[in-house]
Amino acid sequence: MKKVTVLIDTREQVNGHITSALTALGVMFESRKLDYGDYSFIAEGKDFSHSCVIERKAKIDELYGNVTSDRERIEKELDTISRNAVQCTLLLEGCKGWDHLKEFQISEAGAEKQGRKVRNIGATVYGTLQSWRCGNRYRFDVEFMPDEKKSAFKMLELFYWFWHNYKAQTAPRK
Repeated sequence: MKKVTVLIDTREQVNGHITSALTALGVMFESRKLDYGDYSFIAEGKDFSHSCVIERKAKIDELYGNVTSDRERIEKELDTISRNAVQCTLLLEGCKGWDHLKEFQISEAGAEKQGRKVRNIGATVYGTLQSWRCGNRYRFDVEFMPDEKKSAFKMLELFYWFWHNYKAQTAPRK
């Protein structure tokens, strides 16, 4: 992409590792209220914030809170995204993959400190995500990012391929 600006939702608070990586790469970014999702982009003057979005979760524990105590809000947001955007990716930091997620547990001390009865929170998140992402529900992809320092690179990769396909689909036929 010749010129890209990453859009960051103003409600996205703890993302210094992403903005630092973008700055180091010389990629412009702009903080503004997005209708849905945490990140999107503008390329060659075209705003993709309504068609390609990334919803970032910093850790499994955060996502567990979303699917349990904040479920109505996140389902409403995913429903809005699935009705409007062409592509949505859930970027889950601190997780190696589906198997890691399914087996993830918080420590006994951590569960006690947080007042939780359930330690195997990964199984709950795993089942919920599998249900939500299937084609007849909210239709989103999940990308796992074990090393949060690489999140910005993954975002740029996702935006690049979306833009690449957009350019191919909108190019004049020969």
